[in-house]
Amino acid sequence: EILMERALFLRSGYNHGFIKALNRGLSMADAPNLMVVRSTTMVTDGWLTPVLKLAAERPEAGLIVPRLKSGVSKGAKGPFPLKPPMEISHGSFAALFLRKQLYEKIGGFDEDMDGAIFCLKDYSRRAYKAGFLTFSAEGAPVYFTDESPLGSEARREDLLKRSQEMFKSRWGEEQSFCLYFPKQADFGLVKQRLDTVLRGARQGNSFTVLAHGALYRQLVKAGYARLHRNMVVNPLPFLFHAEAVKKTHQRLCADQPGCRLVPAVDGIPFPGVAGVVTFAELEQHINAVQLERYRP
Repeated sequence: EILMERALFLRSGYNHGFIKALNRGLSMADAPNLMVVRSTTMVTDGWLTPVLKLAAERPEAGLIVPRLKSGVSKGAKGPFPLKPPMEISHGSFAALFLRKQLYEKIGGFDEDMDGAIFCLKDYSRRAYKAGFLTFSAEGAPVYFTDESPLGSEARREDLLKRSQEMFKSRWGEEQSFCLYFPKQADFGLVKQRLDTVLRGARQGNSFTVLAHGALYRQLVKAGYARLHRNMVVNPLPFLFHAEAVKKTHQRLCADQPGCRLVPAVDGIPFPGVAGVVTFAELEQHINAVQLERYRP
């Protein structure tokens, strides 16, 4: 199909770099929904439908990533499982939906950053400050391969380090927490506290929630197991749960050094572990970050 007047081809006299080129394209777009697709990405039939459906149903979804799979397409055929959408901490330049309304509020991507993970994280944090969320949509897969890096390795490492420091100076250090809910915890209180945890996950923090069998099943049924990719809800065994908590914490500390323990219900300690953070302290930290304003 010839796009004719529905397509605008932009060409530069020299290579400005991906982010500058992307920002130039976004600035020229006038549609309410924008889509970024890199040259190394291969889409499949029906890939865009769940993205647009989610955008229509959730006006707060400013950024949406389709179902991404690394590698070359081998002729994937549906039907594909349609799991509920989930919030994620950042998008992907392989394929990324961007609402024009969000772009008009916060502008383009930071051209001084790495053009990769920290640039994406920074944009999602700016979007969150402006009242928009980042989602992942399930559906037909989109295949991608990484583009060949340009420039010397030393220069790329220096840019990555500077981007990391810039991101940390703007948004603080992302932290990891492990929360324990005892079996006698009131479900209303649990939901209130997980709403606070969700705000922390939107700030880039990671949370592992440990809950006993009945409470775990309630949380799954209520959708708390698929709220945010940075919130993982794990069940505890009926017996020897103190040992299970200890092993989970050891694994988290190996994967995420500095993981901090949080007894989620006041007055009920984290089983078998000392040196914890109270939930009030965690909430204070989340609220403090929430009140900070982005300064470019």
